[in-house]
Amino acid sequence: MPTDRGCPPSCDGQAAAARTTHIDVTVMMNALLCCLPGTSTSTHGRSFVLGQSRVVGPEGGCVGVEQRVTVALPGCACPDVVVGP
Repeated sequence: MPTDRGCPPSCDGQAAAARTTHIDVTVMMNALLCCLPGTSTSTHGRSFVLGQSRVVGPEGGCVGVEQRVTVALPGCACPDVVVGP
């Protein structure tokens, strides 16, 4: 964050913020690659495609990461509908 006098953060402060954001992205990617395949009983695991990662912010002194993931869900097995008496 800028100081009360409007001066930008120091180079060390900016480097620390960038390092933290990079660690957050890496942790999120590792979690998705590690855990998402195990959420299916299929022998090949759950099918998914990792999309674009995007750093959002800063806003209010905070930075976030948006990760797009497309996940294949099982088909709908709707029961037969009985019409009439």
